[in-house]
Amino acid sequence: MAELQHGSHECALTLPKMVGNGICNMCFKDEPVEFACEPCNFDLCKSCSDLPLKMSHHLHPEHPLEFCIGDERKSKYMICIGCGNMSSGSFYYECKKCEIYLDMDCALQKSIVKGWEATEMLHYSHEHMFRRCRPGPNAKGSCLLCELPLSPSAICYGCVHCQLFFHERCLDLPTEIQHPVHPAHPLKRLDYIQAFHRRKICNACKFSFAGAPFGCLECGIYLHLRCADALLRGLMHNSHEHRLFYVEDNRVAGVNNEEPCQICMETVFYNVQYYYCVICDLKFHIKCLEIPKYVVNKSYHIHQLERKRFRAEDSFLEYCGVCETIVNSEHPAYSCKACDFLGHTECILREEMPSPLYLKELYSCSKSNTISTNIEDLETEDKLLVNGINHIHAMRTMHMSELEEEANCNMCDGRIHDNPCKCETCSFQSHDYCAELGRPSRHQFHLNHSLTLLPNSFGWVRRSCKSCKKDIEGFNLFCRVCNFIIDISCALKSIKMLGALHMGQKIIGAFVGGLCIQDQHSLFNVVISRSYPTACALCDEKLCGKALSCVTCDDICHPLCIEVGRRGIVGHLLHSDHKLAISLVSESKCTACQLDITKYGYRCFICEVNFHIECNKLVILPRKTKPHSHYLYNFWKDVLRVTQACNVCARPCGVSFYGCIDCDFSAHAECIGFPSNVKNQRHQHTLTQTYSSREQNCSLCESYINSYRIYSCYQCKDVFHFKCIMSTENCEAILEEDQLQDIYLMYLERDLFDLLRDNES
Repeated sequence: MAELQHGSHECALTLPKMVGNGICNMCFKDEPVEFACEPCNFDLCKSCSDLPLKMSHHLHPEHPLEFCIGDERKSKYMICIGCGNMSSGSFYYECKKCEIYLDMDCALQKSIVKGWEATEMLHYSHEHMFRRCRPGPNAKGSCLLCELPLSPSAICYGCVHCQLFFHERCLDLPTEIQHPVHPAHPLKRLDYIQAFHRRKICNACKFSFAGAPFGCLECGIYLHLRCADALLRGLMHNSHEHRLFYVEDNRVAGVNNEEPCQICMETVFYNVQYYYCVICDLKFHIKCLEIPKYVVNKSYHIHQLERKRFRAEDSFLEYCGVCETIVNSEHPAYSCKACDFLGHTECILREEMPSPLYLKELYSCSKSNTISTNIEDLETEDKLLVNGINHIHAMRTMHMSELEEEANCNMCDGRIHDNPCKCETCSFQSHDYCAELGRPSRHQFHLNHSLTLLPNSFGWVRRSCKSCKKDIEGFNLFCRVCNFIIDISCALKSIKMLGALHMGQKIIGAFVGGLCIQDQHSLFNVVISRSYPTACALCDEKLCGKALSCVTCDDICHPLCIEVGRRGIVGHLLHSDHKLAISLVSESKCTACQLDITKYGYRCFICEVNFHIECNKLVILPRKTKPHSHYLYNFWKDVLRVTQACNVCARPCGVSFYGCIDCDFSAHAECIGFPSNVKNQRHQHTLTQTYSSREQNCSLCESYINSYRIYSCYQCKDVFHFKCIMSTENCEAILEEDQLQDIYLMYLERDLFDLLRDNES
């Protein structure tokens, strides 16, 4: 049998027993498995298996690049010299002398024309060195300077130790402003020592700073950039001379503040919302300001506006229709039921007409930033074509400064923050990744045929999205062969959640008949890498390999859990009086194990009792699993690095597991159910399943056995509960010599039992 000793894995790799595709543990692509380590569930595709331990690369010809694994690197994150993405890469190539890295995606490419310019710089906002890079698919958070969300492909400067970033274009933001809330002195950008070593909080919103705030050290006033924006449009009220700022104080409720409301003179409690004057340090109850719930102001909008708490969906940003700045999620704002208009409370209630972009002159930003060479390279490629209702849009990439003031994507309706595309002849504009869908290609949701981007669902014909089941109203991806259709928002959501932007997970395209566990949306087959397992939404156990996913509910589940859930109504040994139905029962306890239920569970709506999916599955699983007729022994291996794979669920068994002494069978205690013959540390002899109608007590827990099926010892005549004897709790590690002696005794017992049975017969 062919073997490969590869630097990516400590064990020798062999040819797989079953030929087929799988997710490679190095490149995370769905490719045919060339070599595998069955005990460790490690797969390797042909391209990765052919990679050498050392290679010469034209991007760094001075020294050879050596193959490395993640824990060998000095910094937590690395920047690839090919694509510029920052990542925590498990496998990569490195020049040990120069600390230059090449990720696996770029290493597998045959030719990279131009490398990434990883310029280094020290910046006042952070203690570590910043390197020019792209945040990459796993980056979260916002820019340290402008405080807007990060795009994976944006050109930024990032820290390889802390994974913090600021946009390259934000280098032109001013470091000093004259703000009307503090006319005595200018507000300056504080450096990381001034900002963080004194644990400062924003004087407006009372929250701490993630980046570098504006502040006056002399007067002790500090502001987020977003709060400095908001203060310019603060609420004016006849009870006070200065503008008031909306604050949500989330500290412990019931603690009195020294300053009362300046209108009713009653105490303002913590853990409440109120308006605040930053200049005077005074607070005002919202109810005392008598802010109207409904308002009609034809200067801003033609319909009636209702004031309510605004909640952004899927972390997308929303902008005020008056001042064109961000509306903070969870803050009250005026909205229109008839259309998508949204406005700050302060903007709608202003007496004078506000001008858009309050901070255009205050925070002037240079528009002469250098455009990425990657964008320039895109312009020489084939043009992106987007089918429109009026005409076919020929898209070109551009800089953000060339867009209209309302930079909304005309395809997905989301806000454009970076790398926009625009039609060469009209005002149609979009995200770059939305425009990329205009190329006919096979989407991960539908691998059978190529999908075409369409602007609507063919006019009068109403079609529903295969994912979310809602009617298609805008852009969508359509298969002209088999009538498959998916809304663009679902396609983009799937890419962000399970596509290239989430390492170790991939939609393999097959559409699964039936609905999700909430009976609302479609299910899709996904593959989860063994190196990046996730938790099942039903049983909360880790899963890898093939799974089922509802991208709308953001649930990924074991196929067995979905199968059990689809039965809808099942019984449980601990609650056989009524039937159980699967339901959302979060923040409740399981009647069987008394542990908290994370999300889904089985519920009796008559008795109001709940069970884990897992606890119910353990009752059903022994009935489904073929009984193992051989003797099972409780093994103990004190080496977690080399562990057996469970023959039932394929997950690693751990240090303690049950194995057959006659064949290559290993399993978790919960996976095999209750075998016919078993031996473990809880009793010195082998135990056998028997039936008994006599009233007896368990020899371990000494409580009454209320079942006619028991484990019994032929020599000692002791009897045991099933769960008591199969439990692996409080087990002590035993030496391999002791285990071999126990197994030898099991052989002797088995042969003696066979002789006794033969004599009796």
